[in-house]
Amino acid sequence: MIGLALEGGGVRGSYQAGAYIAFLECGIKIDGVCGSSIGALNGAVIASGKGSELSRIWRNSNMGSIFGFTSEYVEAIKENKVNWKYLKSLLINLINIITNKGIELKGVKELIDQELDINGLLNSNIDFGLVTVRLKDLKPMCLFKKDMEQDKIKDYILASCCLPIFKMERLIDDNYYLDGGFYDVGPVNMLLKNGYKKVYLIKIHGVGIHRKYDKNADVVVIEPKRSLGGVLDLDPNRIDENIKMGYYDALKVLKNLDGYEYVFKVKRKNYFKWINRKISKYEYRRIKHFLNGENRKDTTIKALEYIMKKEEFNYYEIYNIKKVIKKIKKEYKTKDHFVYNYIRNLRFFQDKRMKI
Repeated sequence: MIGLALEGGGVRGSYQAGAYIAFLECGIKIDGVCGSSIGALNGAVIASGKGSELSRIWRNSNMGSIFGFTSEYVEAIKENKVNWKYLKSLLINLINIITNKGIELKGVKELIDQELDINGLLNSNIDFGLVTVRLKDLKPMCLFKKDMEQDKIKDYILASCCLPIFKMERLIDDNYYLDGGFYDVGPVNMLLKNGYKKVYLIKIHGVGIHRKYDKNADVVVIEPKRSLGGVLDLDPNRIDENIKMGYYDALKVLKNLDGYEYVFKVKRKNYFKWINRKISKYEYRRIKHFLNGENRKDTTIKALEYIMKKEEFNYYEIYNIKKVIKKIKKEYKTKDHFVYNYIRNLRFFQDKRMKI
């Protein structure tokens, strides 16, 4: 069985929406999904059969309203300027949060009511689980849908999302609950203990307890190499960026593509050994040390990404190594930097006897 574990991390959960698109495109069928906090909400949508709509939900939902912030504050964030408008909006929202003893759960409830198909979730072949913590005795609760009362599933999802920034509300059996991240921010162990042979973990660097799992278990990690913004970064542009980042990061892992911050079509190690043949030992050692490279392939890719980042190449594309090198040679001839010089010194002319 194949399982999917989704970390909690507030608005960073938009990353998981993009990642799941890659799962669908690659034809990877999930037998069960477990989540903590926002990962629980994303997981419930996936398990209900609406996973293909996650990106639409994230893009179209008014996250500011959901988390109880005024439209003026969200607009000020979108302008990306710390000015009087921003400070005034921030102050008003902080006063409201303090007065209400936290952010109201009303917006999250409305989102769950609108987007979650409980019947679809209950009848789905995809199992669903979540983590929360009961406050009165600090008891961790790792529950699959068979363990939840059907009419309280929405409340369990809310319980998993109860970060301390939210106003405390009594939920199941008149109890208060804490966010699932207080016990396990990425519930891989729930799936492993229930017989799942392979688990994909989509990390969003959420705050919480990261419990160790068996290092010998077949756990595949998908995680961002760049910032996802804050857990309450309400900027729609940030959310859109996270969705795209999640898609390409997941695609890179699922298709075993090359790259760290960028994505490249795969080339074998012999290819990189060949194109480095004219590089002197001194130059190679220098570039390898500077970029903390492991071998010629790793060093070359890191050098390309160093330049691509400097020159603001689009992150959301699958690149051909040879074409990128040619582009750098052609367009950045005059850049006097040893990383640029290293790429310019790579050679393509192939020995016909050598298959690459």
